[in-house]
Amino acid sequence: MKKTILLMVGLSVLLLSGCCVCNRANWPEQPVLDHMNTMQKTQYLTDVKQTLINFRTTAVDLQSHRPPRQADEEPADCQREGFHCEVARYVETYAMPILNDAEALQNLETRLEVAKVNLLSAYALYETGSYGQARSLLKMYDKRYRKDVSIETAMVDSRDMEFATLGEGARNLRTKLSN
Repeated sequence: MKKTILLMVGLSVLLLSGCCVCNRANWPEQPVLDHMNTMQKTQYLTDVKQTLINFRTTAVDLQSHRPPRQADEEPADCQREGFHCEVARYVETYAMPILNDAEALQNLETRLEVAKVNLLSAYALYETGSYGQARSLLKMYDKRYRKDVSIETAMVDSRDMEFATLGEGARNLRTKLSN
C-alpha cells in the first residue's frame, strides 16, 4: 500500500513537471524577478505575452499541417527539438516565475497582465498538444481569477487572443479541454 502511494506520488510529480525528457541542461536560467520594480515587471509581462502569442500563431500554423489529436492525447514523446517541448520549456522557464510572483499577483498594475499570461500559457500548451499542462494552468487561472469579476470581464485585444474577455477565453478553453 505504502509503495503504491509513493509510486503514484512519484508519477504525478513527473507528469506535472512537464516535459521531463527534454534536455534541461540546455535550458537558460530562470529570471530573478525579486529585484525588478513594477515598471520592469510590466515590461517583462509584455515580452512574455508577445512570445506566447507568437508561439500560438506558430502552433496554429503547424497544426494545419498535421492530423488532429484527441484532447486526452499527449504528445508521444518530448524530443529535444520538438516545438511542443520548446513551448513547455518557455512556459516553465519564463511564464511560471511571473505567474508565481506574489508582488505581481497583488499589484494593481500587473495583476491583469499576469492573468493574461496565465491564460495565454494555457492556450499555447493546449495548441501544442500538452493538454495536461494546459489543464493545470487553466485550473490555476480558475482558482485565482474565476470569481474576480474585474479580471473575468476585462477586455483583451482580439488580435492577440480570439476572444473579447478573459472570462470568455477561459470558458472557451474549458470547453476545448473537456472534448
